[in-house]
Amino acid sequence: MERSAVARRLTALLMAAGLSGCAVYHPSPLPAGPNLAEAPQRLTADPARLRVAPLKTIQVDARDGLSPLETAVLAVLNNPDLEAKRKAAKVNDAQVFLAGLLPDPQISGSLDRPIAGPDHQTAYSVGVGLDLASLLQRTYTRRAARFSAQEADLNLLWSEWTVAQNARQLAETVLAGDARIAVLSQTAALAADRYARSARALDHHDVNLQTTAADLAVKLDAENLLFTARHDTQKARRDLNALLGLRADVMLPLVPTPEAPVYDQEAIGRALASLPDRRPDLLALKAGYGAQDANVRKAVLAQFPLNNVGLNFAKDPAGVVTQGLTAAFALPIFNGGRGEVRVQNATREQLRAEYQARLDATDAEVRGAEGERASAVATTAVLRVEVPRLEALVRPAVAAYDRGDLDSQTYLTLSQNALSRRADLNDKTLAARLTEIALETALFLPPAESRAAP
Repeated sequence: MERSAVARRLTALLMAAGLSGCAVYHPSPLPAGPNLAEAPQRLTADPARLRVAPLKTIQVDARDGLSPLETAVLAVLNNPDLEAKRKAAKVNDAQVFLAGLLPDPQISGSLDRPIAGPDHQTAYSVGVGLDLASLLQRTYTRRAARFSAQEADLNLLWSEWTVAQNARQLAETVLAGDARIAVLSQTAALAADRYARSARALDHHDVNLQTTAADLAVKLDAENLLFTARHDTQKARRDLNALLGLRADVMLPLVPTPEAPVYDQEAIGRALASLPDRRPDLLALKAGYGAQDANVRKAVLAQFPLNNVGLNFAKDPAGVVTQGLTAAFALPIFNGGRGEVRVQNATREQLRAEYQARLDATDAEVRGAEGERASAVATTAVLRVEVPRLEALVRPAVAAYDRGDLDSQTYLTLSQNALSRRADLNDKTLAARLTEIALETALFLPPAESRAAP
């Protein structure tokens, strides 16, 4: 009876020791609704949280409005998708912790009480075993987990950079859209005035129906262009608000930034040559390749036939006490881990090919963005010279029209041509800015405005 009580106490102690290291469940309910900011003032603007090196010199001050660069910083700090990715990165950190843990020893025991026969002693056995295979592979398991965590962190960094650049492009699009709306509003007003005059003239039989119908068509075309510009600008605003975690109806106080000198060919060449050592997505692919290389080594090591070792202590019903050593071996006859080694090697080659493909695509991306930028800058430079000249030629027409020396059709044509060219200049300026941003994105370079800032 005393031995039975001791055995129960020993069992209870072993169970308590085993449960003492267990985690406890804590509920985490899902959110009940959206968590979008209702005003720009509610957005987080702590520069200490920025990890993207090209953005670290940018200070956010909403008192004088938000520039595209300041909007980019706010997007990195407040984007809901990035916040979810930051939470996901903690899973990789937990996997690194898991990979660093030693395998738990396994304790086995048995108790046999004779109920018949010449021997009357209670038999028992106790054994301690260790997963030797996991212990041997632990080094490469930890290495693969660390590389995987590094890969996830670098992919997060690249996502932060691309979200910031997308926010810049949307902010530039909104500003250009506002400028385009202002120009098209003037065009629509001129067309409406022309149609009103034509309709009155038709009532007095001073013009024919075809002339008034043509004026109405011009008015409708101008209003349609204005409607499209307003629709596109509002959509860009909504997309920008979504990146920032703002409600769709919030109006950001956007302000333009002065133009800055662009990168020259020599700087672009140097940046392109150093991309494999700087751009986060390329570094992430390198880390992924490192993790897979560790998995190859782990698969090779898994072919070691000794899997488990253990120590046993036992007493039989006759009272004979024994102690011994156990080991579990795998006979590499049919499998031998060869299939797993082949799979891991093939996966490593796949990642190597993906890295080479990304390098090639990056080079083509940079060259393409560079060509697009050069073309847009050249076209913008021509328009910046010609549009003011055209507008200067149109200014005297205003006075001539007021004096009655110029008919409304001629005045409308001259004015619409000037306004159309101004709208073209705005569009080409936006195209130049977007291609500049695309080039900086591909090269992972600081934005031009931040380099020009004091």
